[in-house]
Amino acid sequence: MTSNSSVDEFSIYNTKYQPTFKSLLAFELKSLYGRLFFPKKPNLKKDGKNYLHLGCGSTKLEGWVNADFFAGYKFWKKYDNTPDWMLDLRFPLKCDDNVWDGVFSEHTLEHLHSFEVFNLLKELKRTMKPGAWIRITVPDLRKYVNYYCGQQVNEEFLRWTSGCEAIGSLTQNYGHQSVWDSELLKQVLKEVGFINIKEVSFRQGTDELLFIEREDRQWETLYMEAQKPSI
Repeated sequence: MTSNSSVDEFSIYNTKYQPTFKSLLAFELKSLYGRLFFPKKPNLKKDGKNYLHLGCGSTKLEGWVNADFFAGYKFWKKYDNTPDWMLDLRFPLKCDDNVWDGVFSEHTLEHLHSFEVFNLLKELKRTMKPGAWIRITVPDLRKYVNYYCGQQVNEEFLRWTSGCEAIGSLTQNYGHQSVWDSELLKQVLKEVGFINIKEVSFRQGTDELLFIEREDRQWETLYMEAQKPSI
């Protein structure tokens, strides 16, 4: 059998993203430890606007509250890439009501199960100021299905030798737990109580301060925005 070290990253034989008991246990222990010992609320500006970058990864934005999973500490030393606000998105946000002037989340929701996304969006709506906008990007299932069906798609999809491999990667790799298209995401946002829900394009939309998505991901990405009602 071919060793994993010699297997292409996008091959179905690559075990890089295979979950193991050890990795799942480590994740849950880190979550428990973080929720017990780092239960702080986000540090907010008393003057000026507060924008939330949810699922920031290693990309920290100046002047934003950059939030992600518990990480960046070793022997009580804090590293530069430590999120400003550490949290587990599967649980209610430790945050007051009506604080965010805007929320941006890039390729994050697909790492949660659908019911967890619903609960998270309810929490985000609660913590957003009336009239504020949320901008969400996720991998677009429709684009992957188009490739599977032989339609013309971005050449980046050719990293997989077949549409089945592409959909398999979308649904089984990178810790993905759910898939989304514009119809489903609109439905969930509407059920949560958002208004003015619409699919938009790369760095196009209503609140220009939220146009911060990565250009190298637009070939596979769905862009959606929605607004919290003013009343």
